[in-house]
Amino acid sequence: MQNLLSLLPKIDNILKHKDFSHYNPVLLKQIAKEVLQDIRKKILQKTIATTPRQEEIFSCIQKKYHQITTPSFQPLINATGIVLQTNLGRSIFSPSIIHKSLPLLSEYNNLEYDLIKGERGERYTHVKEIICALFECEDALVVNNNAAAVMLIINTFAKEKEVVISRGELVEIGGSFRIPEVIKQSGAKLIEVGATNKTHLKDYQNAINEETTMLLKVHQSNFSQTGFVQHVDFKEIKELAQKHNIIDYYDVGSGYIKGISCNEPSLIEIAKLSPSLVSFSGDKLLGGPQAGIIFGKTHLIEKLKKNHLLRALRIDKISLIFLQETLLAYLHNSLQEIPTIALLNQDIKEILQKAKDLLELLKNLKNFSTQIIPTASKAGGGSLPDMIFDSYAIALQHNHKNVQSLSVKLRLQGLIARIKNNQILLDLRCINQEHFAKIQNILEDLD
Repeated sequence: MQNLLSLLPKIDNILKHKDFSHYNPVLLKQIAKEVLQDIRKKILQKTIATTPRQEEIFSCIQKKYHQITTPSFQPLINATGIVLQTNLGRSIFSPSIIHKSLPLLSEYNNLEYDLIKGERGERYTHVKEIICALFECEDALVVNNNAAAVMLIINTFAKEKEVVISRGELVEIGGSFRIPEVIKQSGAKLIEVGATNKTHLKDYQNAINEETTMLLKVHQSNFSQTGFVQHVDFKEIKELAQKHNIIDYYDVGSGYIKGISCNEPSLIEIAKLSPSLVSFSGDKLLGGPQAGIIFGKTHLIEKLKKNHLLRALRIDKISLIFLQETLLAYLHNSLQEIPTIALLNQDIKEILQKAKDLLELLKNLKNFSTQIIPTASKAGGGSLPDMIFDSYAIALQHNHKNVQSLSVKLRLQGLIARIKNNQILLDLRCINQEHFAKIQNILEDLD
């Protein structure tokens, strides 16, 4: 056993070997130690009878090194039919918006520089006027996501004070993050009113006291209630808050402005109520980058800017650049530049034609059975939970591979599909003509 251990190469010799001359020495040393330690363990446990050859050890080190140093981000084909697929990055950008944004990413820019005054400026000014024009509001601010917006607002105006919210709106958002916990982490005392299914205006009224600083309404973006239910309109909440000289705040979440036929509350209509504060996400129905967008009264926005939390929650320059272009597309009514809107608005005949065109490319597959079937797509991303978007999919079955193993093989090739009724479904809603050749190559390799 000792003889087997003595045959292992030394760390210093590995670091000096010509095969690793261009490797990062720190990472190389770490990987070499791990590989050698694993071999030693196997020798001591007698799970291997001989010491691996140097070529095998070097190959293992090289493989691990390349796994770490190869970028893990890769483009995927979304065949799930879910437009705002959270795990796949939610909203995507159109080539036109990317083209407009690229020069700002490859050069220095005036992120926080006032060109007129020749002094430091605010990054928020790049989108403030656009947001104010879209919603005819007084002022605006953006942070890195909507959870950050909620935290900043609650912490600024309700720290050690009471925030009143309906029990039916105590939602859990992605990743098990819950609105009640976000509020508590912001330092406020949460006052729940009403029942899970029914809340009345009098419930808010009865909860208001000298410690109450805010009435909060949270849009049920990722679920809905039906049956014996009742909610209080934001207009009534706003009027009640105004009567008691406290803040009304609407966390709209999904960020719908226009462009989709749905029963989602439009931010334009909400803005007409002249709310104290509103916040929403940038990467959901808005169709932009991850961001938390806040608009409302100037004196309240100014207080938000003075909260030291803003430094930790501020939006980065790349997101801000893409957000500016997305908002400008809305301002100019160029909704064709917003892929999220375009994908949700696709004509069913267009989707069927895409399915027929792709099926034609797959007609020579020998071990796959393929057919076009009607299916249903969803918005996803915690938006429009009740809406079903009619779609078409190509249903796949393989003569020798079960659907679970086939799904894994497709996934590893960058094709993300869904399984239903023991079939692989390629929903055509989020697939375009540019994806067809790659899908054909993937399936031919698995044929």
